[in-house]
Amino acid sequence: MQRWMKWTMAGVIAAGAVYVLIGVDVQPREEYVAEPIIVDSVAIPLPAPSAYGIPMEGFVLREGSVKSGSTFGDLLGGNGVPMTAVHALVDRAKGLFDVRKLRSGFPYAFIFPEAGTVPAYFIYESDPVEYVVFDLRDDSLSVSVGHRPVEIRRSEIACAVTGALYNDLSTAGADPVLAVLLSEIFAWTVDFYRIQKGDVFSVVYDERTVDGARVGMPEIVAARYTNEGVDKTAFRFGEGRDAGYFDDSGDNLRKAFLKAPLKFSRVSSGFTQRRLHPVQKVFKAHLGTDYAAPYGTPILSVGDGVVEVAGRTGGNGNFVKVRHNGTYTTQYLHMRKILARQGQRVKQGDVIGEVGSTGLATGPHVCFRFWKNGVQVDPRREVFPSADPVPADQQVAFDQVRDSLTVKLDEAEAAIHHRKLAHF
Repeated sequence: MQRWMKWTMAGVIAAGAVYVLIGVDVQPREEYVAEPIIVDSVAIPLPAPSAYGIPMEGFVLREGSVKSGSTFGDLLGGNGVPMTAVHALVDRAKGLFDVRKLRSGFPYAFIFPEAGTVPAYFIYESDPVEYVVFDLRDDSLSVSVGHRPVEIRRSEIACAVTGALYNDLSTAGADPVLAVLLSEIFAWTVDFYRIQKGDVFSVVYDERTVDGARVGMPEIVAARYTNEGVDKTAFRFGEGRDAGYFDDSGDNLRKAFLKAPLKFSRVSSGFTQRRLHPVQKVFKAHLGTDYAAPYGTPILSVGDGVVEVAGRTGGNGNFVKVRHNGTYTTQYLHMRKILARQGQRVKQGDVIGEVGSTGLATGPHVCFRFWKNGVQVDPRREVFPSADPVPADQQVAFDQVRDSLTVKLDEAEAAIHHRKLAHF
């Protein structure tokens, strides 16, 4: 009824407006009463509430979380489910879910008939998205996997470096874990130990949400690092295992070697032919790069290869040497702990040790050494080959993705300048 009144008032207002604007002369007319129109109506019942895809009419939901040491049999048997049914469900769950992997603290639910004492369903939430439904009814013992609907929320953020990137992103209102993801994406092109105050990171990223709550890690779809007016960009392109990060031209960011053997640290001493040794107090060549970091920081192999040596000497302390191919070899010194063995095959990014100060060292760091054709070189001056670029038949599609994401990066960066003006 109120809706009809709103439409009537709207008509009156509209008619008045027409009269005021164009001077329509409304003359009295013979009164006309419209016949009422009778429309058949059908009551549409509201859907019954549901939980985990199960209509809840006539049922009651009881929730809990797995206690330490509890088993599948404990939970079901403790609620009156016969052990014959428990064994049957264990068998029917094979290939869908291993009931031995119930984890302490994870949520579960029982659905009981309103007038019953034995549950009709048991649901275990294996993660925020996926859950396993065990139908406990005698005539329909079964196991199925359900999924909550996931929404993808895209955001963009930019921040100027003032100190630790992790803290800067947090201050800007973003998830600080983006700092770790950025270090992985730009691991081959940006030395994160040399970023400077005033440098800018702009990021476009996706977050998965379930019922409004974020689940899992954010995924960066585009990023830009600006240092002294020079941009380095990354655009995610491809699907599944074939996805990768590429620069503006479509060249793969992934290279044969990482920029550094640590994710976060600082360069405490570079490659040089003349350096005052901090322990021996004499000038000598330092044919490596020292990265200072806290004790226990993971040391990464910068490339694929085979561990040639994993041992200890007086000056090097605990160290690992990796042969990558017939041209390149790398070495990592002063480890607190060696986490690789001689002859072991390692992949780029594998942890091979922990930062320490064994051997001739005054504090925790890793001395990173790099050989090319048997001669020690400065890896920061080397140009390494990249992985495959965007395929030629996908270049047009990549260009479209790049252009649309570049607009988002520009918008994020522009917001920084607006904030600066607002504080001026």
